[in-house]
Amino acid sequence: MIRSVLFRDRQEVQAADLANIQAYTDATFQALILDALTGERMFSGLQVSLKSATELEIAPGRLWAGDLGRIYQKAAAEVLSVFSYLPVQDQKYLCLSVLGQEQDVDVQPRDFLIDLQSGQTEPRAVAMETARVVAVQVTPGLESAAPQKPEAPTGYTTIAMVLVNASGIVSIELAENKRLMRLFETWQGMKANTVWITAASQKLSSLMSDVANLAAQIARMGTAGLVINLAAEVALLRDKLSLPAVYSEYDADNLLSAVKSDTANPEYHALVMMGARFPWAGETEQQMDLFNPYETAARNFSGFLLPAHDVVARTKTTGLSGELLLSQYQYQTLTSRQLTRTRRRTEYSPTWRWCTNGANWGNQDQGSVVEEVFEGVIPAGVALGDSKYREDRFVQDNGGPSHYVYDSRDVWVHTWLETYWVVDSIENTISGSVNAQTILNSQNGWLRRIGLTFTKKAADGAVHMMLCDTVNGLPNPHRTLANVSVEAADIKADGTTETIFEFPQPVFLSPGKRYAIVLVTGGAHTVALVEGTEYSQGTLFYSTDGEYFQGDFTKDLMMTLYYARFQNPRTVVDLKPVSLAEGIAAFDILHEAVIPDATSLSLEYQPSGTGEWVTITSGTTDGLLGLPAMCRLRAVFNGSQDIMPGLGLSGSKFRAARPGTSFKHISALRTLGDASDSIDVILRLENWDAAKHVCEVSLLSGGNTYTGTVVDEDLGDETIRRTVSFTPNAPTGVSTYKIQVEGTTTTALKCFHVAQRMDVAR
Repeated sequence: MIRSVLFRDRQEVQAADLANIQAYTDATFQALILDALTGERMFSGLQVSLKSATELEIAPGRLWAGDLGRIYQKAAAEVLSVFSYLPVQDQKYLCLSVLGQEQDVDVQPRDFLIDLQSGQTEPRAVAMETARVVAVQVTPGLESAAPQKPEAPTGYTTIAMVLVNASGIVSIELAENKRLMRLFETWQGMKANTVWITAASQKLSSLMSDVANLAAQIARMGTAGLVINLAAEVALLRDKLSLPAVYSEYDADNLLSAVKSDTANPEYHALVMMGARFPWAGETEQQMDLFNPYETAARNFSGFLLPAHDVVARTKTTGLSGELLLSQYQYQTLTSRQLTRTRRRTEYSPTWRWCTNGANWGNQDQGSVVEEVFEGVIPAGVALGDSKYREDRFVQDNGGPSHYVYDSRDVWVHTWLETYWVVDSIENTISGSVNAQTILNSQNGWLRRIGLTFTKKAADGAVHMMLCDTVNGLPNPHRTLANVSVEAADIKADGTTETIFEFPQPVFLSPGKRYAIVLVTGGAHTVALVEGTEYSQGTLFYSTDGEYFQGDFTKDLMMTLYYARFQNPRTVVDLKPVSLAEGIAAFDILHEAVIPDATSLSLEYQPSGTGEWVTITSGTTDGLLGLPAMCRLRAVFNGSQDIMPGLGLSGSKFRAARPGTSFKHISALRTLGDASDSIDVILRLENWDAAKHVCEVSLLSGGNTYTGTVVDEDLGDETIRRTVSFTPNAPTGVSTYKIQVEGTTTTALKCFHVAQRMDVAR
C-alpha cells in the first residue's frame, strides 16, 4: 500500500485508525488503476443479451472508472424491459450505458453508548457497508427510417447499442471498444505479435518506401488529355485540308472564348461558352450553405465541410531521447506562401449539348477556364503549359497533369487534380528561429491536429507551426498548406503532456508525398526528441538563413499526428434550396472540393413538386425539363472510415439559370491583305433541329449588311455544316468585315450552338 496504519502493544485504537486502513487501501487501488491499467472508463462483464422480444438481460460485471481510480460492481444479472421505448412505425436506437454509484447497504441493529459513566446504550439500525454499484441507463434515439445512434449522458459509459422497431428488438451491438482487456489476453496478443513481427519485419522495413515509390510512379503516368490533344490536332489538319486551293486568306474560331467576338457592340447578345449560345434570360446566384446550421451529420470548419468524424492518432513517435531548444538558431524573418484548395466547376443543363471542339481548349491563347477564379492573357510567345505562367496565373489544361475536363452530352465538369494551388494564395511573414521536421505520408487522410511534447517553456513567445510541401526533401515554405500558432501561456511543458496544434481547417495529405512541419518562434522553448527516424521516414532540420536547412538524421520530434476517422461511409447533408422565377433550366456550380481516389462527392437536387432526388451527373438533366421554380439541394459524401471527400462552402457559387430564345453573335473585325468580293462563312451547328431552330448569317462592312446563299450538309448526330457564300460590293469587294450570326428557337428547352466558325476570302 501507499500508506499504512501502525499499531503497537497496549496502544489505544480509534475508529479513525480502522477507517484509514480501508481508505489507504482504496487510495492504493486508485493509483494502481489510473497509473497501470486505464485512465478511461471501461467495463468487464456486463454482457447484454436477448431475453425475449422486448427484454434484455445484462450479466454481472464491473465498471472500471479509470479517471477516478474506482471499481463499481453489478453483482447480479438484471432483466431490462424496453417495451416502453418501442417506436410507433420506423426504427430507433437505444443507448445502454452505465454509471458508478456509491450506496450504503447491509443495515443492521447496533448498540451505541450514550452515557459514559453509567454505560447506558441504545440500539440503532445503521448501514454497515458502502458498496460501489453499477446503475444502468437507457437513452432512446429519434425514430426514423434511417435512425442515428444517440449519445450516452455525460459521465456514463456506453456498453451497447440496441436497435428496436415496432415489433421489438432487432439487433444488439456491443461496445467492444470500451471492454477492459485482461493482462493475460494482452500477453497472449503480444506473443502472437512478436512472432508475426519477427517473420514480417524484413518485408515491412522497406514497405513505406515501396508505397511512396509506387504512388510517385502513378502520378507520373500519362492521362487521357494526351490522346485528346492528339485528336484535336488531327481535327485541325482535316479542317485545313478542306479549304479551297485558291483561297487568299482564311480564319477560324472554335468559339471556346470570346477573344474573336465583338462583345462591346451594343447589339451583341450571345453567350460564348464552349460555342456561341443563347444567353441567359433569367439567372440567380447564391453561395452554397447548410440548410440546418446545426447539422450533426457533418462538421463545418469555417466554410469547409467534412462528414462527422472522430479524431484519432495515426502516427506517433515515442521514447524520449533528448530535447531541442527551438530558439538556439539564427533569428530571421520567414515569408511563407499559403496555398488554397483547388476548385471544381460543373455545368449542367438539358437545354444544350457539348461542343465537339472542346478538345481544342488547350490550343487557346486566352480564356477563362473557371469564371472569376483566374482570368487573363498569356503573353505572346508563351505556351499555356509554361511552368512559370501555369503556377502564377493558369492551370494547365486537359493535356497536362493538373486540369481534367469531363464532357458528356449535357454535363461538363472541370476538375483540377492537384489538391492545392497557388491561385489566391496568401503570403505570411513570421520572425523567429526556424526548425522543421519532414515526414513521409504513406496513406491519404485528413490531418486535424499535431501534438508536440515540450520539456521547458519561456515566459513569452508564441510557437508558429506551418505544414508545408517539400522540394528535394527540404521544407518549402513557399507552398504552405496550413498554419497555426500556440501562445506561450498555453504550452504544456511537463515533458509528458502534449501541446496540441489544431489547424483551423482539416488538411488533406496525399499518399507517397513528403511533408514538412515547420516551427518558428522567438521564445526559448524546448521540445522533446526521440531516437531515429523509423516511424517518420523524415529528417529533423534547422534553418540558418531562411532558405538552407541543415539536417539531423538521428533524431525526430516527439509528435503525434491526429487524423479524422469518419463515423459513416456514406453521409447525406441538406443544403439551402435554390429558386428562380419562371423556372430553372441550368445549373453552373463552382466550389472548392477535395475528392480523393476511392471516394465520391455528389450534388443532388429535388425539383419542386416531385419527391425524387436527382444526381447532378451525365444523363439526369431531364429533371429540369419541367422548369421547376425551386429545387432542394443536398450533398452526398461516399468513402470509408479513413478517407472522405471535402466540400468547400465559403466562396462557392451556385447559379441557376434559364436561356432565352434568341441570340446575336458578332465577330471581331476581320482585316484582309487584299479586298475580296467572294467570301464564304462556314458554321458548324450542333444540337440542331430544323423544325425548332433558325440561324441566319450576315456580313457587316462599311455600314452595309450583306446576305448570302446558304448550303447545308448533314453531318449526323443533330449536326449540320452550313456554308454561306457572300459577294459583297462586287466587283471591287471589301477588305474589312464582321460576321453576324443570329439564332432563334421555339423553346428554351431545345437550344443549338455554333461550335465552329470559319471564313475564307478568295
